[in-house]
Amino acid sequence: MGSIVHAPGNGPHGSQLLASLPSREAETIGRDLDRVRLDAERSLVHAHAPVRRVFFPESALVALSVTMADGRTVGVTIVGPEGVVGVSAAIGDTGLMDAAVLVPGVARSMPAERFRAALKASEALRRTVDRYAISLLRHLAQTVACNRLHTLEQRAARWLLLAGDRIGRDSFPLTQEAFADLLGVSRPAVSTVGARFARDGAAEFRRGTVHILDRVRLEKASCECLGADREALEPLAAVVEDSRHRIPRHLPRTALGMIRPEIRRAR
Repeated sequence: MGSIVHAPGNGPHGSQLLASLPSREAETIGRDLDRVRLDAERSLVHAHAPVRRVFFPESALVALSVTMADGRTVGVTIVGPEGVVGVSAAIGDTGLMDAAVLVPGVARSMPAERFRAALKASEALRRTVDRYAISLLRHLAQTVACNRLHTLEQRAARWLLLAGDRIGRDSFPLTQEAFADLLGVSRPAVSTVGARFARDGAAEFRRGTVHILDRVRLEKASCECLGADREALEPLAAVVEDSRHRIPRHLPRTALGMIRPEIRRAR
C-alpha cells in the first residue's frame, strides 16, 4: 500500500475542475489545498465512513468501487483530472463508495470541512461540482448498461481508452490484477483479453504497465458507451477551453436541478 507524501506547489495546475474556476476564487481555494503524491492502491475514501479529505487528481487515476458482503469488489468508475474524489462530502460526511488509487500520480487535497465551506462561499465552485456530479451520474448509468449488454473485450477497451483520455497518455502503470478488479472479473479473463489486444496490435500489458498501441483499433474493439462517456465530460472541458474562468449563468444551481429536465422529458 502506498503512502501520501506532501510536496511543494502553488495553486492548481493539472486539475481540469479547478482550472475552470475564476482565477480569484481558484487562488482563495488554493490556500486550503496541499499537493500530495498518491501511491498505487492507496485508500482515499471508505464507503459508509466519514470523508476526511477530498482529492482533485492532477496526474493520478482513482478507482471508485463497491465491495459486496462476500468481499468481492467491482469498480464502477475512475476519476482523473476532470473530477474530484470524495464529492459526497458536499452533501454529507459519509463516503458512498470505496476510492483507491488505480494509477499513481499527483493530486490536490483539502480537508472535507474546508471543501464544504468553499462550496458555500463560491458559487463558481458549487456550479462546477454540480456539473461534474451530473457527468458522473451519466457515466454511472452508462456503465450499468455497458456491464449488462456488452462483452468483456468491449468493456476492457472502453476502460483503457477512458483511462488514457483522462491522464493524457497512452502508457501508464496498471497491472492486470488491478484491471481485473476494476472490471469485476478474474485475472485469467483479463489476461485472455490482453493477449487478444496485443495480437491485434491495439494494446498490451507489459511489466505492470499498459500500452495503448493503436487507438483506432482499440476504439473499434470498444462499444458505443465510449462515445457517451466522452460526451458526458465535454461540458467541463468546454468551460476550461472557453475563457478558463467563466461558468455559464444559465446552469441550474444544484445537481438535482440539472436532472429535473431529463426527468420531465422521460415522462
